[in-house]
Amino acid sequence: MHNDHARKRSPLAALSSRSRAGIILFFSCLVILSSIGGCVTRPPVHSGNHTVQKLLVDYTRTEGNAAFGDRLVIFDNGQAVYSLRIAKGEFTLPEDRLSEMKRLLSAADFPSLASSYPAPSPGADYFSYTITHDGKTVKTEDGGIPDQLKAVISRLDAILSDYTPLT
Repeated sequence: MHNDHARKRSPLAALSSRSRAGIILFFSCLVILSSIGGCVTRPPVHSGNHTVQKLLVDYTRTEGNAAFGDRLVIFDNGQAVYSLRIAKGEFTLPEDRLSEMKRLLSAADFPSLASSYPAPSPGADYFSYTITHDGKTVKTEDGGIPDQLKAVISRLDAILSDYTPLT
């Protein structure tokens, strides 16, 4: 007589304990990564009775050959989120600073800008900047910044300095 219990063994039982440990580790990592995957820099967007937030500007600056950068995202209602190499957080930009930022972005005339403004000569310690506004992304770096973007970059850097810890 056959043992029915022996025939109904789990497929995992046929694997070595080392293989089972590897599978458990893999799925554990998958669960952890998926749980932190939503921890990106954008705050939740609500619909219904709430106003949907529209992106005003998405700004990234990277120093030289560094593999990290600072990022600031400002929405049209003044809500802002940042991600620095040392900290992440959010704040609300006061109305006067928000109005000034909107004015500077409008004056920069993003539709007329090229998509890239590299420095005339390479430099390992240059800052690189990526700015997205009104659906257009412009990349530039120290030495190549067009006049239209100088005030925008200066103001975004000042906002990072004023509203974030130790930039």
